[in-house]
Amino acid sequence: TCGVNISWFRTAREMFHGIIGAVVSHHNTYRRRKVLHHDVSDGNTIFLVERISAEAAVPPHLGGAEKEWTPMRNGVASDWGSATDYLEPGGASLPRTGTLPFESNASMLNTKVEFYHNLESYFWLAYLITCNCAGPFNMRRDWDSEIKLSTTHKT
Repeated sequence: TCGVNISWFRTAREMFHGIIGAVVSHHNTYRRRKVLHHDVSDGNTIFLVERISAEAAVPPHLGGAEKEWTPMRNGVASDWGSATDYLEPGGASLPRTGTLPFESNASMLNTKVEFYHNLESYFWLAYLITCNCAGPFNMRRDWDSEIKLSTTHKT
């Protein structure tokens, strides 16, 4: 599967569309096979791309398209190496896995993790991307400048 990191979105709408696609793939995997991902993160949520190329990874604005046009690449959950098969004996009681900023509260408390706890991880994913990205294509927010700007306005 070819894909690019979910933080390489062109618009907020595309980012949320990608996260929704990952949630749907996660839901389908659990419903059909009783497998939970357990490692939702920005690195494990990707936009599918048709081929390996710069144009597929970062789609250009189409000539003649409306100003509001946005690409709608599909998102999926990737890297299922930490997944748990709930149909196997002891599958529901495996030790905690995951990427700390995106983990659900239940996972951090080492309680039994259910499907909806992984949904909480997708919430944290969306929250942290919107807080830390200043714009499209993985443009990181410069927190040092933000702090400096906020302290100069307090006087």
